Amino acid sequence: MLTIIGLGLGGPNSITMDGVISLSLSDHIFYETYTSPIHPETLEWVKLKSQKEPIHLSRGQVEEPNEIIDLAKEKNIALLIVGDALSATTHVSLLLECKKNKIEYQVIHNASVLTVVAGVLGLQHYNFGPVATLVLPEGNYKPTSPIDKIKANMKNGNHTLVLLDIKADQPETEPIYMTAAQAAEQIIEAGLSGEIKVAAAARVGREDQKVWYGKLKDLAKLDLGKEPHSLVVPSRLHFTEKDFLDNL
Repeated sequence: MLTIIGLGLGGPNSITMDGVISLSLSDHIFYETYTSPIHPETLEWVKLKSQKEPIHLSRGQVEEPNEIIDLAKEKNIALLIVGDALSATTHVSLLLECKKNKIEYQVIHNASVLTVVAGVLGLQHYNFGPVATLVLPEGNYKPTSPIDKIKANMKNGNHTLVLLDIKADQPETEPIYMTAAQAAEQIIEAGLSGEIKVAAAARVGREDQKVWYGKLKDLAKLDLGKEPHSLVVPSRLHFTEKDFLDNL
């Protein structure tokens, strides 16, 4: 059996009771960090409570899950995911693999940055358009499609949640996280005015959460501290949204 456990956005206290029970019943515990960094206290707590060493999987091991699937045929396997268990397409593909191999599975959901960022900024979910993801540039590779999404949402009067790239494919290499300042620079370089106002959120759901609202050009010079960071480009604001942002 495979259980995908959403860890939520905070530390060990964010794990649901269903998640705690599933961990206690697991024979092997795996986790990945290429979709989001895991809270440092969470792994220690899991190790202490389960008396098992969580195993760090690379992106390739999750996207080509032969090891997980083979183990799940005979054992109870837990895969820990920061945020919600199915916010990444990769994890849906795991369920498809289970179906194909007739392996029982369950999903334990939790809070996701996809919904929480809007809330902590006082923004209404139904005012958002499609999500955009900015990627860290590699050489001359600077895709413009995320910026096009932002522009289209602004034209339609919708806010844009902008997720920021993480390079953490291999467990043995130090992860690289895009910061809100880097994202602001990239958006300005792509042609959006530095005068537009944007909101940023760092470490959402953690005890040192930080939110900010101001001009894009000012964000490009701002250090919001440790990642992960997220960005929202607001468009047409409801008066309650504007009042909340102005008082961050």
